Amino acid sequence: MSSTVETMALSPSPTDGITCVRFSAGAEDNLLVSSWDCSVRVYDVPNNRLRLKMEIGNPVLAICYGSDKSEAFSGGLEGSIAQHNLDVPANAHPSIGSHTKPVSCIRYDASKGIVYSGSWDASVAAWDTKASTKTPVMRLPQAGKVYSMSMHDHHLVVGTSAKQVALYDVRRNSDTPVETRDSPLKYQIRCVEILPDGSGYVVTTTEGRVGLEYFDAAKKGYAFKCHRQKIDETDTLVYPVNSVAFHPIFGTFATGGCDGIVNMWDGENKKRICQLAKFSSSVASMAFNHDGSKVAVAASYTYEEGPKDQQEDTVYVRAVQEADVRPKKKE
Repeated sequence: MSSTVETMALSPSPTDGITCVRFSAGAEDNLLVSSWDCSVRVYDVPNNRLRLKMEIGNPVLAICYGSDKSEAFSGGLEGSIAQHNLDVPANAHPSIGSHTKPVSCIRYDASKGIVYSGSWDASVAAWDTKASTKTPVMRLPQAGKVYSMSMHDHHLVVGTSAKQVALYDVRRNSDTPVETRDSPLKYQIRCVEILPDGSGYVVTTTEGRVGLEYFDAAKKGYAFKCHRQKIDETDTLVYPVNSVAFHPIFGTFATGGCDGIVNMWDGENKKRICQLAKFSSSVASMAFNHDGSKVAVAASYTYEEGPKDQQEDTVYVRAVQEADVRPKKKE
């Protein structure tokens, strides 16, 4: 278990389920937060101050920063992808395009100024942020609803409700994936995230498992169990693994589950580094800041057990000690 370190709750909190947290790329440590309360917030983390709150008009499921800390994009239940100027508070949030069903994830390709949006309409769309029309540059059809998506350099990885992972090389400008793989795990995909070195990806499921796969088929991946609580000799509670975040310096990664637990892993050496103290609710989303000295954790019930009494929705920011994330030495 990790030692007790500084953890703060950002205030004021969103008033409904938190869906996504993303740190800005620079040292200012601004945190973008989306929520079912139809808002996008920007927190000044060092000063624990709500810098900006934008009312979007419908529940927001996905966010990302754009070309710099002043630009962001969001998507949600209504299917539209909105562009936000974070330096000029405004009531209007122009749409760059839309899907026919909710937008579940958004990623930004800085090299081309392209926004990729994944949707429950079984497609990923690519949008040119400078185009005057709201027509996608490309639409990538998927085998099922898009549940998660990750981007690193020219790699784009898409996890779907068909329990498949589609691998794209965005340099090809093709709507056909380089490869489509079945998930290495039996149950429904919750999250996919590309390794920092671009060699592969991590995939998580509803059934408390994590798989690490490599793009090079000759390199064997592996899977392991986590986010489980043993009740007795025969019964174990198994929790969905909702989120994965990679440490920007060491390349180790955190997993967050519906058990309210965050585990830190050394993927290369197949070891758990530490387990953080339990949070107040399910871990819905996580993000490390630019240098990995902080981790933001959205503690927010994700309805894995159906409706229940309202629980608080809180974004925690925890100081990260090097011992929490440094890879284990090989024995």
